[in-house]
Amino acid sequence: MRESKEIKLKPQQFSWLRYLICVWFAGILLLCVGAVLWSNAWCVAGLFVLPSIGILYQTTVRNKLCKIKKISERIEDFIRKNSLYQSHYAIRRTLFREKDVEIMDYYPQITYTEIPCDNIFRLKFRLDGSPQAQRFRELEQPLSDMFCTVCTDKIEERGYITYCFELYGQKQAVIESAEDILPAGENEIAFSGDVVWNWKQTPHLLLTGTTGSGKTQLAQYIIYCLLSQGVRVIYCDPKNDDDMRFFLRDKPVCYVTKENDIAKVVREVEEEVRLREKDLDNMGLEEAEFNPVFLFFDELIAFTKLASKKTYEETARRLSSIVVTGRSKRIYAGMILQRPDANFIEGAIRDNLGCKICMGQMSETAYTMSFGSDFSHMRNYRREIGSGLIYRQGVDTKPRELIAPFICEGALSR
Repeated sequence: MRESKEIKLKPQQFSWLRYLICVWFAGILLLCVGAVLWSNAWCVAGLFVLPSIGILYQTTVRNKLCKIKKISERIEDFIRKNSLYQSHYAIRRTLFREKDVEIMDYYPQITYTEIPCDNIFRLKFRLDGSPQAQRFRELEQPLSDMFCTVCTDKIEERGYITYCFELYGQKQAVIESAEDILPAGENEIAFSGDVVWNWKQTPHLLLTGTTGSGKTQLAQYIIYCLLSQGVRVIYCDPKNDDDMRFFLRDKPVCYVTKENDIAKVVREVEEEVRLREKDLDNMGLEEAEFNPVFLFFDELIAFTKLASKKTYEETARRLSSIVVTGRSKRIYAGMILQRPDANFIEGAIRDNLGCKICMGQMSETAYTMSFGSDFSHMRNYRREIGSGLIYRQGVDTKPRELIAPFICEGALSR
């Protein structure tokens, strides 16, 4: 579906509509009187024409016009409540009397656009240098609250600022079998109808969340999608989690839980990065289409309790090397944590994790450590298990709402 045309919003934009409707009703009444009293043919013809115009309006433009009218009225109400305009009153003579009429001295230039195919609508404000316009950069949360929706993007360009919102709230997909996996393109994993992660273009994953937030189910969903795309998956699980072990038992995944086994597979993956780097040097290429490998590490904190200090430090160093250098060699890392503590995930390494997901409701500190200080104010307002926030480098300008698929028991284990 194509993007709709930009609609300019003005004060009292549809005040003419009620007068037009009054004139229409008055016209029908006069025609009825004329047809009864004088039996005039023109009056009788008019009784067919005016109702036909009303039916045409009702069936063609009413719904669209009413929707734009509703948006216009809500924006105007918002502008008045927040004093984003200037006006004065003057006495004007009307047909019957004199009355005070509001005259606008300043009113923001705003356009409204719907993009149904991307599930967003946009409000574009003109930054015209006025004192009121300086406040247009601070309207993200107030507008979200007014529309009761999620701001997915905030785009500032020369002379304009645009806020993008969800047209319709995300619905949680229910996975009862493998056939219910959401369709996606090559190297993509779809979490909902309009939230898709391209793990090749936005490499490496940071997945955080408290117990019971749906983090493990999401990890299982991601692994299943990767396997179906031919990716070799390695899973390091120092916690030896029962759910994950049961899920992976019949899948072609290298699953390790013991200290030496974890250290070994991480070392082997890092060595594979180096071997592929040599191959690239020999071929004179910067990157090539190697068979992709995805290494998941579930809870570095748990590994500190399992491994010796030397083994932990060496493994952590190798993981950092994979994250920094693995992309061009098609080797990726997924770090799964309850809390993205800087003691376990250094800031420089975290910045190289292209897709960051925080499940459930987390603290301001946790959001800061995951997304950076610019987004510490972000909040997840949904309460369902599987809800959270996602940020994809190069795709999102800010973290946005995520509702991960709900996986019925055993749906992906069959």
